[in-house]
Amino acid sequence: MVFMIKSVLVSVLMAATTTTAEVHDDNPGRIFDGTDAEPGDYPYYVGMGGLCGGTLIAPDIVLYAASCGNYKNSILNIGDYTETQFSQERICTGCITDPKFGSEGSFLNYDFALCKLNEPVFIDESNVILELNNNDALPKEGKNLIVIGSGFTDTSGTPSNSVQSLKVQALSNDQCKQDEYYYYNEITDNVLCAGTQSAGRPAKGDSGGPLVRRKKNDDGTFTDTLVGVVSFGKRGFYARTSKRADWIRETSCNALGSSASWCDDIPGPLRDCTDEGLIPLIVKVTTDYLSYETSWRVLDSNKEDIYQEQCFMDLVETTTTVCVEPDECYRFIIEDSYGDGMNSCDATPNCGSYSLNLNYGEEFIVERGNFLEERMTLLCTGAGVPEFCPNDKGWFRFNAEYSSIKNCTNFMAVGTETKRRKKCKNEYHGKQGSYWCPDTCGEVGIGDCRKKSRQKN
Repeated sequence: MVFMIKSVLVSVLMAATTTTAEVHDDNPGRIFDGTDAEPGDYPYYVGMGGLCGGTLIAPDIVLYAASCGNYKNSILNIGDYTETQFSQERICTGCITDPKFGSEGSFLNYDFALCKLNEPVFIDESNVILELNNNDALPKEGKNLIVIGSGFTDTSGTPSNSVQSLKVQALSNDQCKQDEYYYYNEITDNVLCAGTQSAGRPAKGDSGGPLVRRKKNDDGTFTDTLVGVVSFGKRGFYARTSKRADWIRETSCNALGSSASWCDDIPGPLRDCTDEGLIPLIVKVTTDYLSYETSWRVLDSNKEDIYQEQCFMDLVETTTTVCVEPDECYRFIIEDSYGDGMNSCDATPNCGSYSLNLNYGEEFIVERGNFLEERMTLLCTGAGVPEFCPNDKGWFRFNAEYSSIKNCTNFMAVGTETKRRKKCKNEYHGKQGSYWCPDTCGEVGIGDCRKKSRQKN
């Protein structure tokens, strides 16, 4: 395989010990005594920079560990193998973290993130083809696996000039738990353990890069099955790709607009919820120039997240369908981590805006992103009755723009109860005051929070 752009080899090493290999204790993030990669051995390997690696799973999509962080606007090196040879540079224009990362009682669960590349990379697959594993039965205990990353050439910590590969064995989770004390409860069915059975415990390693099962074909080529992403390599923990293969593919196609060949077989973003007896909530968001600050989520009446999304690309419209229950109430919350809303815009149509559509009806919420930390919308399906009320939205519109002087506290909550009720019923920029200040207006018996108010009294 011939590469045209100089590589920067600074990726995290996914290291694990074998019966003959060791890991340098002073530098637990790098493979020691591995094997130098040759051109074409692992053309899908991606040098992420910093201390992480990744895997090219489609011409324009890199899969890595969510625990590595946000690589938006970072330069990635596709096909890294030496510091003196050449790889193909691309920019990560947007990323999406698995919304289930760290959930369900373990910080190791669903440690996945996806990067969209600014241009596709078409690697040489004449020697090896990569497949994404979707079979929970693989790999079987004791089977040889290969972990790929950079490394050391000696115990003094001399960095290797070449990407390294190292054979490890798949361990059962039961064995992994026997060897663990501190992280026993973190090892779930979503986690894959790999190391050396004879070593008596999992092996060390790094984050983000591929753990593959290699099969030699009849024609002498190889098929590598991506079974894991290095999650907590120091303990030999990997995110099991089979658990989120569907999410990886669907998100690559629908949210990131990948050109992957398998996107033709993935249902579009307007998912058909009716087959499941559910109701579609269609969320459309157009980001601004600081998209990484934006995230949104949907909570049920128990205030549990049922869906969340973050790390969009700049100035891109995404459409997502969240299937919700009939006769239930939900909160939609859109947030800005910096606290200045989605206001970094130019003349791009709909820049910094969002809309909600329930059951393919008319869009009932169409808003610009000029809020501060967050904005919340309460919605109910069917005969659902709110069991909670939304919070006040802070600054709100009196005319064309948000007021920086009047808000729920210094305007709507001021005056006699009669005056406050009147202000809550008045319209401000096309919406009743109780829409902007539901909690404050609920105290005087107006709007969605009036039931809560009466209970207080």
